[in-house]
Amino acid sequence: MGVETKRWDAADHLGTAEAGVAYLEAVFEDGDPDLIAAALNDVARAKGLGDAELNGATDLASVIRTLKALGLELTAKAV
Repeated sequence: MGVETKRWDAADHLGTAEAGVAYLEAVFEDGDPDLIAAALNDVARAKGLGDAELNGATDLASVIRTLKALGLELTAKAV
């Protein structure tokens, strides 16, 4: 008998604005552009914006448009 697995999608667990923001904050801390693009796609899909299609090579303007579509803004802070 094999191991049964289920499909897991982060977008299925991002039903609130707070969950999406917390997820993005955690990913931004990592700083990996591909991971950030994937997380933005997850949040966009959770909000019903399935056509975001961001990837690690996406230009900053596309990222900012996607953030605005999600009701978010890009900010910087000193660490």
